[in-house]
Amino acid sequence: MHLHQGKHRWAVSSGPGDTFALYVRDALGISTPTADAIPPLTPPVPRLPGVTLPGTFGPEWDRWWAQSLVAGGAQHVPGRWPAGLPKELVEAHEQWEPDRRSPENTQQRNDARVAFSKLLNEVVEQLTEELGHPPLFELDVIEIPVEGQFWRRLGKSKVLVSEELKSSRNVIAPLESVIRELAQ
Repeated sequence: MHLHQGKHRWAVSSGPGDTFALYVRDALGISTPTADAIPPLTPPVPRLPGVTLPGTFGPEWDRWWAQSLVAGGAQHVPGRWPAGLPKELVEAHEQWEPDRRSPENTQQRNDARVAFSKLLNEVVEQLTEELGHPPLFELDVIEIPVEGQFWRRLGKSKVLVSEELKSSRNVIAPLESVIRELAQ
């Protein structure tokens, strides 16, 4: 989803985040401060039993996750995956991942897009009234299917948000905070 308001006033790009690195984390039970800071995926990922990982796997996963956010997905990270990643996880992830083209998922995405668009417009209208002019900003919203209402600022104009929070009125406070800071 890409939202624009007027010529050069504001722009918000929004789309699904890559889930492969998070799937690997959940399937292998990776626990590091970085991994633990993000809720588990939903639907829940089954654990892969009987896997022995190198001691460096956790820190390598942290690096891989951070790079996947910059590279546009875990599959696009230079140097690819952490050493010792079980190959069967690629196929298991494909089987786990919901079919984004199904009528049910398409309808859910459309409903979420409409809800987020309304909330975003509400925030922009409020700031326009306060500032006396429409705010100027660009924001990249990466949506991930994790449990609960989750928000994480990844950079000046990039945020990670759970599907649940994105379609909830609870997104207004963190969204307004970021837009207020970005507004020119």
